[in-house]
Amino acid sequence: MKTKWQNIAFLIILLVASSVQAQETSALKSLEWHAYTQLRFATDFDSYNNFSVRRLKFWFKSPPGFSKHWSFKVQAIFMSIQNERFFLQDVYGQYSWKNSSIRFGQFIPQYALQRFQPDYLIPSSERSRAITLLVPDGTLGARDIGLQYNLRAMNKKLEFNIGLFNGYGIKDYRFNNSGYLLTQNLSYRIPIKKSSLKFGYSVMYRKAEDIVFHGILPDTLSYSGSDFRFNVYSIFNSKVVDIQAEYLYALLDTTTASGYYVLTTVKFNPKNHAYFVFDEYTNQDSFPVNSPWYIVGYNYLFRKYKIMLSLESGFQGVAGQWQNRTVIQFQLFFH
Repeated sequence: MKTKWQNIAFLIILLVASSVQAQETSALKSLEWHAYTQLRFATDFDSYNNFSVRRLKFWFKSPPGFSKHWSFKVQAIFMSIQNERFFLQDVYGQYSWKNSSIRFGQFIPQYALQRFQPDYLIPSSERSRAITLLVPDGTLGARDIGLQYNLRAMNKKLEFNIGLFNGYGIKDYRFNNSGYLLTQNLSYRIPIKKSSLKFGYSVMYRKAEDIVFHGILPDTLSYSGSDFRFNVYSIFNSKVVDIQAEYLYALLDTTTASGYYVLTTVKFNPKNHAYFVFDEYTNQDSFPVNSPWYIVGYNYLFRKYKIMLSLESGFQGVAGQWQNRTVIQFQLFFH
């Protein structure tokens, strides 16, 4: 059923695009497309050694000049962890006017900071555990189906978003659904000479219906009831150093969970970057392990982010012993 819905949504966007094309004087000449891959080797220097395609992602969207008001995007991904199958992620249309826009279809609800930093631009090999587990659809496919209003004002310094979604992600489709998800995000950016400071918050409420929240509740339990979450974040960008931090909290009828991270990136020069991460996540069931990760890494940018080699090592204390995870990753853009 999910595949059927995705195909229908994709056809709707193509029909909208065709209709707009017929009406606009600037006809669509070619799609704007992009693709990249991340090839990874990971080891714990003991019993785990593994090569994988961490991501092979490609997307196409409406090019500049497609329409004054309308735009669209379709994105898919291939990962070794998904048993070598392609997975449709984004398929949405958008209508824009002045400083506002309405987005509709399948996409990520605007919530948190790091969730909206592209994979290929994040210094560390993975997003923090709190982001992965505590954003609205973090373990449910990250995306949801619905609509969202977006506002960018004050010379794009102020951003406001509010959305309404199904509330159960995109890993399954429910013909009869009594739940829903409401999200709201607000951020403000302050230019400081050649640097900038951005801060904001996100909040959400979900009426959950038989949902499995991996990492928050045991995988054997499905949850129905109220799901309230909030997030605060800040990021400082400069020529030499970037510092960002976020705190996320989830309140369910039966449990709570929270987490935060601090990520610091030192840019010695355009090609050599080092980063440090403190990543902590806790919940009442102590699963996954409620102890922080200490991560240090180095990125060498051959051609900015489009060709990049990364080396990262993380340490976590478990039962009085230190566990290690080391990753070597090569990132390559095809277009």
